[in-house]
Parts: sequence; C-alpha cells; structure tokens
Amino acid sequence: RINRRNPLAVLWVTACLLMPVFLAFDHATPIVFFLLGVVHLIVLGGVDAKKFIKTLCVLSLVSFGLFFLNVLFPAEGVDGLSRGIAVFLRSVCLISLSIGYIYAVDPYDLFRSFMIRLRLSPRIGFALFAGWNTIPLLRRDLAIIEKAQAVRFGDRKRSHREKLSTAIVLLSGAVRHGERVSLSMAARGIESAENRTFLKDSPWTRADTIYCVLGVLVSAAASWLLVSRGLFVFELG
Repeated sequence: RINRRNPLAVLWVTACLLMPVFLAFDHATPIVFFLLGVVHLIVLGGVDAKKFIKTLCVLSLVSFGLFFLNVLFPAEGVDGLSRGIAVFLRSVCLISLSIGYIYAVDPYDLFRSFMIRLRLSPRIGFALFAGWNTIPLLRRDLAIIEKAQAVRFGDRKRSHREKLSTAIVLLSGAVRHGERVSLSMAARGIESAENRTFLKDSPWTRADTIYCVLGVLVSAAASWLLVSRGLFVFELG
C-alpha cells in the first residue's frame, strides 16, 4: 500500500474535508481547507509532490475559466470580481482534495477494501479492477499505433481521417480487451461468486478509527472557527 491507512479511512477523512467546501461560498473556507488538505497529504506520505502540483495546475485552468466568466459576465446585482474569486478558490480546493485522494490511495487497494469491508459484489469489484487495469493496456496500444504510423507516414502531417482511424483502432482494441476480461471473469466463476478469498487483506486497525475521529474533529473545529468569525458563507453554488 502507498500509505498505512485503510483506503476507506482516507476516503472518510477526505469527505470530511470536502463537505464544508461544498457548503460554503466564501474566500476563507477554501483557503483553510486547502491548507488542511496539504497537511493531510503530508501526514499520509507517499505522494509525489511534483506530480500533484503539476496535475493541480493543469486542472485549475478550468477554475481560471470560471473566474473570468464571473468577472466578464456577472449576474445582475452581483459583484462579479468577488464571486469570481470565490468560485476560483472553491474550485481549486475541491480539485486539490480530490486529486490528493487519488495520489494517496492505490485504486486496487480501494476496490479490495470495498469488497472486503463493505461487502461489495465481487462481480462489480473485479469489473472495476479489470477496468482500471485496462488503462495501461490502452496506453500500450496507442504507443504501438503511433510508432507504426510514424514508420508509414514519416514526417508527413496526418489528415483528420487518418487521426479518426487511429481512434477507431484504439476503440476496437478496447473492445477486445473488454471481451477477454469478461470471458476470464466468467471462467473464474465471478457470476456465482459468494465467499471469496484474497491474497492481500485490507485491515482496519484502531489507528484507522482514531484517524477517522481526528478527521471529523479537525474538520468540525475548522468549520466552527470560520462560522464564529463570520467568515463562513453558506451557499450551495
């Protein structure tokens, strides 16, 4: 595992940090919970800071777009600049907390935790597992297609029709991968699966329980402090 905490515990704490940001529409709340999210990632450890920052910067381009939309086309009777800043900060905070969870938790561990701890149907769990595992296969197929086309076309710029054919070939490969996975799952008795055995368990320890309680307390304390100072503005915007 990337970190020692159970993926479901990390999901719970992340949800506790996300909820106040969903309910608020002000300038202070997103900043406070953004910083709490950064501290949370530091405590978890195992997160590549460079990749996290790079992904956050790319996805935050959407936040810049929302900011300029509110500034350039404000609603009647609304301070466009103030609302644009609130939208920008809120969006960046939600993005950072979400991708922080993705970087902190191994998807395979998450699917396994759902099956072991929450009794998720093996059919659904292994389908999610297989679907995630298809992503590197599609990347491999795309690399093979691009190399083959580089040999065929050289430096010539490809037409839109040729680019479309690349997408069709890639989708055809995805269909073949999906068919193989379905047959493999059926051959292993997933359709009638009841009690499954797992090579790797997903333990829930006392430390996970304490970690979840602390997550609730920290989020509640930060929210209470913002409300008591009059900085928290409730709006499901």
